[in-house]
Amino acid sequence: MNVLLLSTSDRGGAANACIQLHQGLLKIGVNSKVLVLQKTKDTIPEVYCFLELYKPRTFLKRIKKAPKVLLFKRRRKRKKKGRPIHEMFSFFESLHDITKHPLYEWAEVINIHWVANYLDYPSFFRKNTKPVIWTLHDMLLFTGGYHYAKNFPFDAYKDLIEENYQLKKKIFAQQKFQVVSPSKWLYNEAQNAREIYPLAEHKLIPYGINVDVFKPYSPIEEARAEFNLPTDKKIILFVAASVDSTRKGINYLLNAIKILPRKDFTLAIMGNNAEKLQLDPEQTHLLGYRSDPSEMARIYSAADLFVIPSTEDNLPNTVLESIACGTPVVGFDIGGIPDMIWPGKNGEICSEMGAEALAKSIRKALNTDYDRTWIRQNAVKRYGLTVQATEYKKLIESL
Repeated sequence: MNVLLLSTSDRGGAANACIQLHQGLLKIGVNSKVLVLQKTKDTIPEVYCFLELYKPRTFLKRIKKAPKVLLFKRRRKRKKKGRPIHEMFSFFESLHDITKHPLYEWAEVINIHWVANYLDYPSFFRKNTKPVIWTLHDMLLFTGGYHYAKNFPFDAYKDLIEENYQLKKKIFAQQKFQVVSPSKWLYNEAQNAREIYPLAEHKLIPYGINVDVFKPYSPIEEARAEFNLPTDKKIILFVAASVDSTRKGINYLLNAIKILPRKDFTLAIMGNNAEKLQLDPEQTHLLGYRSDPSEMARIYSAADLFVIPSTEDNLPNTVLESIACGTPVVGFDIGGIPDMIWPGKNGEICSEMGAEALAKSIRKALNTDYDRTWIRQNAVKRYGLTVQATEYKKLIESL
């Protein structure tokens, strides 16, 4: 069975989830390939850049098409002009026709992942003749353009959302495809949006994680020395691609740390843009953005606790990465985070969203003697790559 996975990029949370599914499918013998618009890595087999294999136009034809491309970009910019800037709002049209690509012809099943600014919904669903599995990583599939609802400026985007929503309804009206949600929260949200894709079927399959890479590293002292982390203090870890993203909630964590009476801990931050925040240099270590999985695993292993104060999230890879390394997690009771955390066993769930409640949960976690071996073993059992891939293989064969 030839399966083609589509993703805008090979970098980022949703892209990592796509790549890890791909690796899991290859591991169990499924003929899988990934087609991305933006390729940044050469270390993963069977991942291809859209334009590497698809040269649809001569130079002259590209010159003739340039005005159309410019008008397309200007139309999008004009539609968003005067509206408050939000971290993510996407249209569902693009200039790329995936159905003309050689890998589309090769595929027997198409598995769509995060494809903003890549998949052109109108042309794809008009021309597509193959079974489709759509793996959700946020809410975009069933909204008018926003990826997450919390704190989105709906009033400012109301007309644009309605326009996009009605066009999507028209495109999906007669389309039968399989929607896969990684978390119970997103599964319920997708089910409640049946109006937009009445013929779609829904399934819950959690993400997988490469437990051969994300694993405990010891001794911890060596990992801490590698990243200049203190050996005489507890390490609280925060991870986000963009540390200053409002949705990732670092302000809750920073305020919680001010409340905590104990000073025998250090906050380690992994991700971009941490320098934009006003941080105490004596109690904070900036690790920068890291993309090497084994390097990230050593950082998780060096930490005593990983805190994820997201205000809205699907099934964050960072939680899976942490527990695969045996490191307990504290997070709010939102999205897919409660799916992964067993209070008292591999971390704590903070039921109230606020700095004081978060500080209380962090204090409890720091004073709990977790069995890190059990945390690791449970993560392998529930979220190993082949666990997820086997469920997908069953679904693919059913199609």
